[in-house]
Amino acid sequence: MSSTVQPFEGFDHEAEEESRSAHKREAQTIRKLVEKIADLGEQSYKALVLPEDLRTAITMARKMRPRSDERRRQLQYAAKILRSYEGLDLDNQINMIGASAKEDPNAMRLEHLREEFISRGKEAIDAFCALIQDTDRNKLRQFVKKAVEEAAGDPGNPKPHARNLYKYIKAELARAGLSVPASLF
Repeated sequence: MSSTVQPFEGFDHEAEEESRSAHKREAQTIRKLVEKIADLGEQSYKALVLPEDLRTAITMARKMRPRSDERRRQLQYAAKILRSYEGLDLDNQINMIGASAKEDPNAMRLEHLREEFISRGKEAIDAFCALIQDTDRNKLRQFVKKAVEEAAGDPGNPKPHARNLYKYIKAELARAGLSVPASLF
């Protein structure tokens, strides 16, 4: 009786296929990368070099509510597209632009402008209205007045009026299509 069965070689050789666990870890890493891309600030997201179909899928996800099932499914679809592009090194691109999730690159400049409004009052309002002529001067004056009163109060309290001033400045600059200036003076 001649047997053609090969003797057991053991587990010393490399597995020919990727294990299911390794495959799941890789898929999870790709999903997290896609979520990180979807959460980038607008300028950082535009700076990435992405294939058109992947950019379209992620852009659709960015427009959806943050913790919705639709967004989760859309991000899974984007991750599936990303897996087909093996040579694409998005981690490196994200690190090169220095982006982090939900980062607003103009936040520091906007905070500086808000502080100018609080410290200089009417001068800052005049300079801002000269920059954007159709700004509602009275509304801006009210925001500044409330933020100044708030700043003079207890420093430990939250500052809702200062936040409102920040949001108004940001909205007016966006409406006018202007980039955030480093200073009004």
